[in-house]
Amino acid sequence: MGTVVVIMAALAVVLVIRNALGSSGLTGQPGASEVASSTTEATDPATETSPDTPGNTQEGPAGPTTTTVAGATIPTLPPPPATFVEESISASDLRLQPEGLGPIPFGTDVNRTLNTLTAALGAPDADSGWLPATVDQLQCPGTRARQVTWGSLDVFFSDGPTDWGADGFEHFFSFSYSLSPGSSSPEGPSLRTSEGLQLGATLSRSSSIYGESSITRDHPTEGTILEVEVPGPGYMMGVFAGTDDDVLLVSLGGGTGCRG
Repeated sequence: MGTVVVIMAALAVVLVIRNALGSSGLTGQPGASEVASSTTEATDPATETSPDTPGNTQEGPAGPTTTTVAGATIPTLPPPPATFVEESISASDLRLQPEGLGPIPFGTDVNRTLNTLTAALGAPDADSGWLPATVDQLQCPGTRARQVTWGSLDVFFSDGPTDWGADGFEHFFSFSYSLSPGSSSPEGPSLRTSEGLQLGATLSRSSSIYGESSITRDHPTEGTILEVEVPGPGYMMGVFAGTDDDVLLVSLGGGTGCRG
């Protein structure tokens, strides 16, 4: 939890600094579409209904309505039930990105995010449930926040507002992927960035992938860090640890970040 606290706090601090310097960022809103449908039943005045025969009264299943157009009777069928098919992914499909986790972008609603991750990674190891966003272990944006854990991966949810969701919308907005102190490999899922960077990578390896300009060696709280930015809302930061001769990537965090 200590490493998670460090990376999430650092993410929040860096974003505050970026905002103060005038870094651009668009506030996202959750997508929503509403489809209104109505069915009009037209009665043909020429249509006659035969009376029921005593002792032979039956009620059949409701059939389609009919509409008369230019003398022709056209059946009006009810619309099929709406269906939603969740995208099926595996752990190998997940990627650590400034905009989310591979095919699961920041701003995805909480239920869809958890269903997709559980299908890919199995049941989580821990779930804080919804807590006041101001509790010490979180200190996240919004009124309520939630932390769900799979091994070294922590996924954070908020009820907004964030760059990816409006106030009152419960959504995925941040992640942290960190090595435990003294460990050389992550617990649980083995994840990497879209460019192939993994925890335990050397500073030179990180620099060769993202460029020397992405490396800051004198960060005020973290020492040496990696910063990956994108044109729209999105940010990812890596933290290095070790001596000058053996500096390794020990944590990657994406999104807004929390201060807990």
